[in-house]
Amino acid sequence: MIYRLTLIIFLPLLMLLALPASAQNSSKSKSKDRFRDKNDRNYPVRVTNAKELNMKGSDYAPAFYDNGLLFVSSRAKHGMRDESTGDPYQELFVAPFDPNGDPAPPSKFNFHSDKKSNLHEGPVTFSRDYKVAYFTRTNNDDGVRKAGKDGLSRYKIYRTQFGRPDWTPPFELPFNSNDYSCMHPTLSADGNKLFFASDMPGGFGGFDLYVSEKGPDGWGPAINLGSHINTEKQELFPFVSLSGTLFFASNGRPVTKGGMDIYYINNPLSTNDEIINLDEPFNSPNNDHSFIIDDDSHNGFFASDREKGIGKEDIYRFIAERGIEGLSKPQVNPVNITVLDSKTGQPLQGAAIRILQPSDDGFLGGNNEFYTFDLTPMQDKPNALSLQLVRKGADDLGKPDLLSNAAGEALTDFTRYKSYLVIVSMHGYMSSERLISVDTENEMKLKFKMAEAPPCLRTGGLISATGFGTRIANATIKLVHKITGAVESVRTNWSGQFDTCLPLEGEYVGYVHRDGFKDENFTVTAVKDGNPFSEVQLRPLEGSTIEETMPLANGIREGSVIVMDKIFFEYEKATLNQSAVRNLDALFELLKRYPEMEIELVSHTETRGDDRQNMELTVERSKNAKTYLVYRGIDEKRISAIGKGETEPRNGCLEGVECTDEQHQQNNRLEIRIKKLGRIQEP
Repeated sequence: MIYRLTLIIFLPLLMLLALPASAQNSSKSKSKDRFRDKNDRNYPVRVTNAKELNMKGSDYAPAFYDNGLLFVSSRAKHGMRDESTGDPYQELFVAPFDPNGDPAPPSKFNFHSDKKSNLHEGPVTFSRDYKVAYFTRTNNDDGVRKAGKDGLSRYKIYRTQFGRPDWTPPFELPFNSNDYSCMHPTLSADGNKLFFASDMPGGFGGFDLYVSEKGPDGWGPAINLGSHINTEKQELFPFVSLSGTLFFASNGRPVTKGGMDIYYINNPLSTNDEIINLDEPFNSPNNDHSFIIDDDSHNGFFASDREKGIGKEDIYRFIAERGIEGLSKPQVNPVNITVLDSKTGQPLQGAAIRILQPSDDGFLGGNNEFYTFDLTPMQDKPNALSLQLVRKGADDLGKPDLLSNAAGEALTDFTRYKSYLVIVSMHGYMSSERLISVDTENEMKLKFKMAEAPPCLRTGGLISATGFGTRIANATIKLVHKITGAVESVRTNWSGQFDTCLPLEGEYVGYVHRDGFKDENFTVTAVKDGNPFSEVQLRPLEGSTIEETMPLANGIREGSVIVMDKIFFEYEKATLNQSAVRNLDALFELLKRYPEMEIELVSHTETRGDDRQNMELTVERSKNAKTYLVYRGIDEKRISAIGKGETEPRNGCLEGVECTDEQHQQNNRLEIRIKKLGRIQEP
């Protein structure tokens, strides 16, 4: 049987707006709307086209996801097309944020690697930890479109959950029906309310906004938000911010700039709250919708078919330095932080307290200055290095947010439903940290019992090459105590620096060794509360040329291989997650330091799975990695993207060999092969 396809939001928006408002209850909204108050002229809202995201088709419905942006697009050049419009079926794409918070070039995204539906998919909403997703999808059964009693195929909201190794197969929510559409879900911050749009019978217009509450037995019935919000026309694209403010798009309200406008109401379950038109620059005479805003209410995105765009509908980014006037504030919990000596129980005054924003995979959100990276030699693999991201120590993470008082206490507020990494440090004590998720309405009391640090007489330095103006990476330094003969060993990092603790006071002799250079020594005196710094220059072996010596000093030479095995792609997916982006940012810094370096960016996968699919997967992963580096500013001619599939495993986990998941994971990696080294740009 061939079903006709109903036209929902996946048709051009103008066609949707022309749909009749076949309301059974035609009472018009009685709310007193008004335009948003204008911004301070000194701090205007800045709106720009998110050009990296947009193409000639429709790009809309952005959603925050894993330090990036997921959105809906009809950019596909090949494949099935919607019979009603002739446009490609709309799919999901994801774009990671760069260190400036701008979206980088996107790549295709599927929840499940075994996706069987090639019909419309999206918009999407996520739980706060990005482990649960609700999304719109064409009504289908195992990839085959289903229809209602009238022969029309509609849209339903589905749920999926992230697990190992993949997202679970989606299942539909109980208020869906074959005879009407439910779509555009958005989840409240506590995860207990799901707002969405539907044209189910009994509404006030074509599409109304509804809410369902989660109970012990799952999602409850769909409740219409009423005539205060819904009109005789269309209400679509709801979004609930962290504070509980509901943003939505409507073409039926009296206060309008024209077309579909974006509105907000701070308490969507109240009939007394006024509804505010966001006005310019968010709204235009054209159709504006799909508004989202971050937790701090300073940055966000929306979609529009306004003039001078790139495609039919584009995604726009906005920055509001002082927020948007009139929005409700998120709920906060008072927090009492107490710092004590773990042995005596006495309060510690002057402890430095830093409060940071962690991501779900352990990274500190949005600031690469929290990290440095190192290139460490790999055992039993000559000319191979491992790229390692290293989080800086507590005292190197910037100015503390709080200092404990004489009672060892500090007071602050935590925003509800957010997570925080609290790091406490104090001279003479070991740093302590704790991950906090704010899921209570009560005052929070955090106690940090600080243990005394073991003896540490800190010393550091820099090892460089005489006459070459470069630092020496991976030099070994043995520090020998003159009286006791005790030995401490350390090596220089990729910047030629070393830093270590010496357990005993007194004079040490440091012996420096690096292949290709004459050994050198120096003396250092370790004293309490001191931090001596030594700078040592090594001379190349007699007869050595610059071409021979420079690679030895830098630790990298032509033909070197840098293994990036801490990148964890999702199962059978090529999209760049935050782990991949952080590691690629480190590679970007390396390519900046060597402005003439040319590399092969080679992707490998494990031996499980289909050979051909694994090859295609690694080709796509390496291309996505190259695209990101080029977006950051690296000349594309310096990078060759190569996929090797499962042809070059690092270990013995060949097909048919029984291995653990961890052993298989070692074969999922990116490798950087240095084709040309060139000159170095000193830091």
